[in-house]
Amino acid sequence: MRKKWNSSRVAALSLASTLVAGGALAGAAGPASAQTTAVRVEYTCTTSLGPDVTLTAWVVGGLPDDGAGPNSVANHDYAYIDVDLDLRELRPALAIPGGVRLDGDSTATLDARIVGPDGTRTTQAAFTLAPTWLTTTEKTAVRAAGSFPVQQLSTPGNYDLRVDDLTLALRPERADGTPLGTVTASCSHDPAQNDLLGTVASQAAHFERPPRPRLLRVVSTTPTSVTLAWEGYPWWNPTKGYEVYLDGGNTGLVTEEQVTLTGLTPDRQHRAKVVTVDVQGIRSTLSQGLIFTLPRA
Repeated sequence: MRKKWNSSRVAALSLASTLVAGGALAGAAGPASAQTTAVRVEYTCTTSLGPDVTLTAWVVGGLPDDGAGPNSVANHDYAYIDVDLDLRELRPALAIPGGVRLDGDSTATLDARIVGPDGTRTTQAAFTLAPTWLTTTEKTAVRAAGSFPVQQLSTPGNYDLRVDDLTLALRPERADGTPLGTVTASCSHDPAQNDLLGTVASQAAHFERPPRPRLLRVVSTTPTSVTLAWEGYPWWNPTKGYEVYLDGGNTGLVTEEQVTLTGLTPDRQHRAKVVTVDVQGIRSTLSQGLIFTLPRA
């Protein structure tokens, strides 16, 4: 990693990149990274089926690493915070004869607080569930990918990200696609539990690098491929191309503002991000993540 300081200006020539995907950390060489942090939370949930249940949730966050040092961001820049859920150990355990399928029609929301030098703000992350086949509510982990709304941490200092209540809307279906209705759950945790997902440092510094790509979107999908497009923004150095990251791995450099990724697994949830690279090799920060699910074969 190489940095050049000059009156709080930094030339970001090469930084490390890691992304959160599927509730686990995957690393890849590249631009400013998202540092993974995690916290285990025990929830008590009131369900639409009647009885209360307890649920273990691992909340996994990808904190911005866009400044000088880990888990940092420039106070004038936007902070993108990924977050994933790993839900397991639902008690009392229930066997599901024949099994049911959950997919992106099932959703979750996670309340959170950001506590910093400018006070406390509330926010909420939205999730879509990864395709999951359940035969029991105890043994199978249900995972969901999401993110918090973009944040601007304008006052320099440390910002703690603390998780709060969890809401689920599960829409199971049979193997043939027949819907089985909606099960909702409102989940709260004991305030005495550790709820700190991580801390982001906001820095009063300017970083000299290309603007990050924006408007990342899915153009089309097949069961084994996806076509993504985005918009790049010029700065004083010409753009060499764009690095595309899928689930934390660098898929390579492309010169157009579009790419088709092939050889993927059907019925799988993914997170994609894009980085601008100029002709001097200077990289932008990661774009906002895009979560999508490939169709079934």
